[in-house]
Amino acid sequence: MSEENTPSRYLTRLAHPEDCQETSAAVSPVLREQEDTGHIPGDGSDSCASSGDSPANPPCPQHHPADLRMLMARQKAEYESKIARLEQQNRALQLEIQGMHWKLGQQRKWYRLVEMKMRNAERAKEDAERRNEMLQKEMEEFFETFGEMNRWK
Repeated sequence: MSEENTPSRYLTRLAHPEDCQETSAAVSPVLREQEDTGHIPGDGSDSCASSGDSPANPPCPQHHPADLRMLMARQKAEYESKIARLEQQNRALQLEIQGMHWKLGQQRKWYRLVEMKMRNAERAKEDAERRNEMLQKEMEEFFETFGEMNRWK
């Protein structure tokens, strides 16, 4: 294959250089397919099909825009289906995240409730220990007093 038959030869000059990459991506599958089948328009191996040629002859270079339109339509449909699938996955993930946020909120409430109960239990324990100490002192005082009373009798 000669250098003049490379796929880049078929790319048109674009007004914006950044569009070149997008056009290359869209055109290259068609050109690869043509190279694989051995038909490259304008390589001199065949001429445009005349009105008497059979439909099995490869298409003329004038038919490339139609091929490219078909390719672009197919790619557009593929991309749109991918986009729809990704949007559906996005919605599912957003619902999952929403559920996780709700569960996290519930766990935070439960954690605060447990913390509050633990603080109340600690305060109750401290209060009980103080009451026990006071009762112990009162009992000691009572027995001291009661013991002295018994001595007097």
